[in-house]
Amino acid sequence: MADMRQTIEMVVTVKAYPSISTRYGETVCVAGVRTDTREPEWVRLYPVQYRDLDYARRFSKYQRLTLDVLEASDARPESLKPVIDTIELGGTLNTADGWAERRGLVEPLMIGSMCQLRALQASEGRSLGVFRPATVDGLTWEKVGDEWVGQKQAVVDQPSLFFPGKSGLERIPYRFRYQYHCRDAGCPGHSQTIVDWEIAQLYRSLRDRGDAEPDVLRKIKDKWLGQMCSDRRDTAFFVGNQFRNPDGFLVLGVFWPPRS
Repeated sequence: MADMRQTIEMVVTVKAYPSISTRYGETVCVAGVRTDTREPEWVRLYPVQYRDLDYARRFSKYQRLTLDVLEASDARPESLKPVIDTIELGGTLNTADGWAERRGLVEPLMIGSMCQLRALQASEGRSLGVFRPATVDGLTWEKVGDEWVGQKQAVVDQPSLFFPGKSGLERIPYRFRYQYHCRDAGCPGHSQTIVDWEIAQLYRSLRDRGDAEPDVLRKIKDKWLGQMCSDRRDTAFFVGNQFRNPDGFLVLGVFWPPRS
């Protein structure tokens, strides 16, 4: 693309909890499906300083966007750099008729397994995918520090130019993981961190209303394992890798329409 600007149309499917970059500040990884191409294809937008966006440009999952993009600084084929002040919001795909609109968007991109995605990453650099796991074996968590460390704390402490009263980004004190197996014969099993903004926000909401910590964790497990991965759902995982760790795939979000 040689740094030439182009306009794209897309639907957002995943929005990760903000992370701290010493280069870009507080950023969010946003990914979705391009709808202006002959065939639907993945796109990743980075960097997106979401909490610094004007409210008229703040988007939700499954919302249509039109925006200008430039070539990204990383080599992953799906990555593009958004021109933030060109974002225009469109309608949001609803969940009517068994998530029919959302199924029509996601199903054409469905692949067989995480094991298959790893092979595609090795052969062609593929860094985003969606698939249905054969079994979801558990959801676990581990305690992590609740403070940012070193330079990252300095970035968090910097005041926002656009929203002077913006609170510092909270570090969620738990890392949640799915354990699951693919449909591939011989799959060794996978354990992957969940970075979806929604699981962090559920933790914050339950804690802030006064639930005890064990109850917060139990309710998160009830939702993200018991409900979203139940046998009444056609559960699929949106996954993506990390720029500095191409082999390190994360669960970016969950697609969980009712089983048809």
